[in-house]
Amino acid sequence: MANEHPAGDESRARSTHGARPARNGGGSAAVGADGIDASLACARQVLDAVPLLMREIRCEMRQSASAALSVPLFRALIFAHVKPGGSLTELAAHLGVTLPTASVTVAKLTARGLMRAPREDGGLRRRTLYLSPRGQRVVRNAREHTVKALGARLQALPVGQLQALQHGLAALSDHVAASGDHP
Repeated sequence: MANEHPAGDESRARSTHGARPARNGGGSAAVGADGIDASLACARQVLDAVPLLMREIRCEMRQSASAALSVPLFRALIFAHVKPGGSLTELAAHLGVTLPTASVTVAKLTARGLMRAPREDGGLRRRTLYLSPRGQRVVRNAREHTVKALGARLQALPVGQLQALQHGLAALSDHVAASGDHP
């Protein structure tokens, strides 16, 4: 109940969560039977669920990764998987580290044969990042392990809920990807 806001409290919810109400075809806010803006209620649920889910995913991904890979090294591999051709500067921002630290991270991964980081014209730290075939295998194995582990946990849900979850996640992903206003 702590996550619910009274109908008159939408402006506070909007300012504290940064959510904008979704608009239906008629141009008015989508309001549920309880009088609460449905888009804000959904946004609250996403904010509550995603951190929990990400903890589970990170835990499973790390369990499958080699013990020789530290968390920052593994996160750098995942970055290169998600954003092939990304820059060293983008990696530093993703890891929350300085450019020299990101450069050392990439040097370690390239020395282990997990990443390729060809230099661009214009300097030592101007590099584009790609997984090597070995790095791709590490990430693929981690993802497969995580899918199996999450799948085992989801087996307890009825098929109808699993289908609704798939539909909802696909709709959310498609909407966020189409909005184009994210980093």
